[in-house]
Amino acid sequence: MRIALICLLALLSLPAAAQRSQPWEGICQSPQGTATAPGQAGSGRTAALWAEWIRFRGLGTLRIERDLTQQTSNARATLKINLRQPEGVDEKDWRATFFAAIAYPAASGLLPPQDAAPILAMVHPPTPEAGITPLRVEFTPPETWWRSTWQVAVIACIPNPPSPEPSAFGITEVTVSSYYLSVVIGIGAAALLYLVIAFTALRVHGQQLETQAVRQRGEGRRASPAFWRALNPVVICQDAFGAASLSRFQVLLFTLTVVGVYAYVFARTGYLSALSSTVLMLLGITLAGSTLAGIAEGQPLSTANRVWLMATGILDTRQRTPRWEDLLGAEGEVDVTRVQALAFSVFAAVALVVNGATDLENFAIPDQLNTLIGISQAVYVAGKALPREAAKRLNDEVRALRDAEQAVLRNPGDEPGRLEFDRLRAALYGSLADVFGERFKPERLRTLQPGMIAPPPPA
Repeated sequence: MRIALICLLALLSLPAAAQRSQPWEGICQSPQGTATAPGQAGSGRTAALWAEWIRFRGLGTLRIERDLTQQTSNARATLKINLRQPEGVDEKDWRATFFAAIAYPAASGLLPPQDAAPILAMVHPPTPEAGITPLRVEFTPPETWWRSTWQVAVIACIPNPPSPEPSAFGITEVTVSSYYLSVVIGIGAAALLYLVIAFTALRVHGQQLETQAVRQRGEGRRASPAFWRALNPVVICQDAFGAASLSRFQVLLFTLTVVGVYAYVFARTGYLSALSSTVLMLLGITLAGSTLAGIAEGQPLSTANRVWLMATGILDTRQRTPRWEDLLGAEGEVDVTRVQALAFSVFAAVALVVNGATDLENFAIPDQLNTLIGISQAVYVAGKALPREAAKRLNDEVRALRDAEQAVLRNPGDEPGRLEFDRLRAALYGSLADVFGERFKPERLRTLQPGMIAPPPPA
């Protein structure tokens, strides 16, 4: 009788012993935040335990809103998943639940395979909301340079009733794009647009580029191919007078940045993202500044003075070659407002690439920086509308030399008038060199006599 009772007790204890021996026992008892995170030591073992429990459970009861599941543009594979609160689970208990997730290739089937190592994912936020809970699931799949299909299993640990095991899980199939391929597409889109713009600049400024090549060969230098020189941003952004325009450079910078980021986001997520108000504001500020600067833009010389300097041969009549220093200086002066506008524009463009690529729809920069960019642009445009000190001085000096020339022509024997002409001619050297640089021909000014006209340039 005693032996039979001992055997009966042993048989009754077998289920409990089997339950305690399950490898995933206690996996839900780790408080969220102290559980093994992806990439840490032991993360592979944790993912394998979740996978083993899912295979043991077999049937998922968590409902994932598949139509609302989408990938974000983060560098890591990041999915937005909406999870519905299970029926029969109290709201208080549901809010105390925390989640875990694993991912494995979809080709292996619905449930995690025995022979494939699942990837442990990170779930944000770790605790749910009432009704439908939006989750962000992040994991790092092997890079394939192409789209890959994955099963993502979300596991819920509901504290009531207390259990050392997970309570429920749900599985959804997702397509994950290649991060590297998306980056290549983004850079390629910006580069393709830039090549189109450069080709257009080659057709529009072909004569200028050929003149530059002739000048380089005449100086004994090797002239690079015309298209190679058309790729120079200052050639693309030059104005009608052959000077590189800062406002046009800003428009080019933000346009290429937005196109590249937008193409990357589309390749990464598969849908066209909305543009944030900050992106639209940056584009609007630069476009408005470029338009207003074009209206206010003008030559440093009056028309009469400019025609006289070209007719006498003091200024080179060939079209001016744009230079990088044009972006920061004009009329022989370094413009601090241009320095400020360019610096903060570059900061904003870098921020758009670094932060906007991950969330273009919500990209924002501090309001103070937006205001500062707008003020810098306004001051830059206002400075173009107002005559600069160097330009005013140069116009006065050229006009005085022209008047002295007329006085000598009216009275050739007037010796004081001749001395005044020579004095004004000598004083003009510095101003012309500061404003016009390489276009100024000092030898022509040195030999200038009243009434002298330069021969026409060779065809």
